[in-house]
Amino acid sequence: MPSEFFFMAMGGLGVSLAGFAGLVSALDRKPAAHSAVAAYRIRGVVFLGFSLTFLGFGTVALYAVTGENLALTVRLASLLLNLPHLWGLRESRPGPHWPNETERKVSIGILVFFIVATLGNVVVGNVGYLQLLLLGLLLGPVSIFYNTVRDAAGGGPEGPEK
Repeated sequence: MPSEFFFMAMGGLGVSLAGFAGLVSALDRKPAAHSAVAAYRIRGVVFLGFSLTFLGFGTVALYAVTGENLALTVRLASLLLNLPHLWGLRESRPGPHWPNETERKVSIGILVFFIVATLGNVVVGNVGYLQLLLLGLLLGPVSIFYNTVRDAAGGGPEGPEK
């Protein structure tokens, strides 16, 4: 399969992200670490990390299952790539894990953009396009890490206690 190493690397990166989330959760002893926001973030990083793992490794496996039909493999992988985005839409309902309504609405907009872009590759079936979409899937965990660090530094709802 072309770019097989890219897909395998993305799979490995997904496992690393999920493992890092577990480590952060285990080491954080502050009361805020048990809030709805913290639980949502840990759940999100783990789910998105494992999604990336299965999509990365799964794309290589799909290639073998489809009889090395590259276009079909890319289309199926692109279709499966919508599952984490649909999960994200479900998780973006208002609630205590979304204390900032603006961030929630921006998140929904980004998810809708990626769903449309991913469905575009179901039609086009381009490997490079799929690679860009997988890189886009990293935005979720990266934004969660960024928000966690921002809040720990005092810039958000989960900031340090006074």
